[in-house]
Amino acid sequence: MYRHILVPLDGSALAEQVLPHVHALAANEGTTKITLLRAVPPVFTTSVDYSGLMASDISDSMITLEHEAEAYLEGVADTFRSEGYTVSTEVSAMPAAEAILDYAESQHADLITIATHGRSGISRFVFGSVTQKVVQTCPVPVLVMRPKHDPE
Repeated sequence: MYRHILVPLDGSALAEQVLPHVHALAANEGTTKITLLRAVPPVFTTSVDYSGLMASDISDSMITLEHEAEAYLEGVADTFRSEGYTVSTEVSAMPAAEAILDYAESQHADLITIATHGRSGISRFVFGSVTQKVVQTCPVPVLVMRPKHDPE
């Protein structure tokens, strides 16, 4: 039933707690493709440096962040690949919720599995809830897992 599972990860151990559930689903559902997605949106600053050095520093930082995200996703993907799954990795420059929704729709994911950070109060107001945005607007089923504790 779930042939293509999309797994958004943010690099945290908390987000990775969804991975055993992905393994179980993939084994039981005949999944043929797993996609690991990490959003690395651009960093904006309000400072202006007319010499152009700040712009190049930001560009270099973004390239570094993208490479780190790719390496991280490949490390996670290797575990699934060693078990015979077809795994692809994607790094997006879009904000997390938008990246997840865009990928799920454009690449025809059958299921999104995501761990929620469980923020509330001012933290939720400031950071928003990626999971909430995805659940409210996603055209495909979303499996939301709330980890029992934050391992970090």
